[in-house]
Amino acid sequence: MKTDATCAQTIISRLARRAYRRPVSAAEVASVVKLLALAKANGDGPEQGIQVAIQAILVSPNFLYRVERDPDPKDAARIHRVTDLELAARLSYFLWSSLPDEELLNSAEKGHLHEPAVLDAQVKRMLQDKRSAALVDNFAGQWLELRNLDSVKPDPDKFLVWGPQLKNAMQTETRMFVEYIMRENRPLSELLTARYTFLNERLAQFYDIPGVTGPEFRKVDLTTDQRGGILTQASVLTVSSYPTRTSPTIRGKYILNNILGTPPPPPPPDVPALDASKVGSEVSLRKQLEEHRNNAVCASCHSRMDVLGFGLENYNGIGRWRAVDGRFPIDSAGTLPGGKTFASPAEMKTVLLGNMPEIARCVSEKMMIYALGRGLQPFDRPVVNQINADWKAQDYPFQTLIYEVVRSLPFQERRGETVSSKSIKAKETALR
Repeated sequence: MKTDATCAQTIISRLARRAYRRPVSAAEVASVVKLLALAKANGDGPEQGIQVAIQAILVSPNFLYRVERDPDPKDAARIHRVTDLELAARLSYFLWSSLPDEELLNSAEKGHLHEPAVLDAQVKRMLQDKRSAALVDNFAGQWLELRNLDSVKPDPDKFLVWGPQLKNAMQTETRMFVEYIMRENRPLSELLTARYTFLNERLAQFYDIPGVTGPEFRKVDLTTDQRGGILTQASVLTVSSYPTRTSPTIRGKYILNNILGTPPPPPPPDVPALDASKVGSEVSLRKQLEEHRNNAVCASCHSRMDVLGFGLENYNGIGRWRAVDGRFPIDSAGTLPGGKTFASPAEMKTVLLGNMPEIARCVSEKMMIYALGRGLQPFDRPVVNQINADWKAQDYPFQTLIYEVVRSLPFQERRGETVSSKSIKAKETALR
């Protein structure tokens, strides 16, 4: 029969192994077990002692930080494969945003995880697990700026139907849509052109789509070209608007940033603002922006952003379809950076498909940044190029990108960092 001390040691050892994402040493376990004796000396029972031990584990740097050790951390030329345990942590936080589970940890401890067949099998298993929904929530939240939906505050006087229920429905639609494309391994192009979405009655009424009743979300086939793909979903249209009106400039910038991967430069200082009070009553927003672009300081950026954003002007500031803005008819004609033109939101999406290599590169770079937890460096470019070439050869199925990122050298290896003597001296000075 195990003694209380032996049971406590077993509990702490197992908890620390999961929390630290690696086997723990006897000394590490002993340092936590000491807290049990301290709790007992203070009159606490075994349960309170375990609680103190768990608190100690959760505030340990071994839990709070994902530690990866370099043989020579100051030599950026030295590249080495991360250990299987480090790889397991990278993989679990990429796909699940959480700790490795027992199966993944066991594979890493046995030293088999880096083997291609084993690694692919783990990726497949983890994508099939419901915990992979975290990849959609966090990656899509970062890439598509969906997190901003919680902080936007559309003007209730301008948008009477806005409220928590509608906002939550918008978030759910996009999350379920992206998750479906990931789980079903649909081609990347469907993110822009899918003829289906996920709706409940509240959102279907907002979209003027009949035949959807009840609060449950379900996959709905679309019968008009007013909707289809992420660019016509209310979540994206809301986060790319002002609280009181649409903004072709913001929406154009959104497409450049998040779809085409060609962000415009930051705006110069002292840019004159539009007189929003005139929009829709005295002049159309399109006309006012055209006058804005007559300013040479503004034209360099707005000539790229506005002509893209006009393609989404049929959607108001929270994504509802409209044919007029005030007393002016909507003109949704525009131009892509390469010069191709379109006359409607549906045409814009079709024309965008001609830029699939650029769109795929944008998504792959953002996925790589998310997976690595760092920005891309010049030495990452050959890998990104190869990933895109392999992905294109398969017609861009979504899961293939995930596998390619996991198989890549930057995901499985690391290098030291170049540290200048100046930065070392600055750090030493700061510590004095």
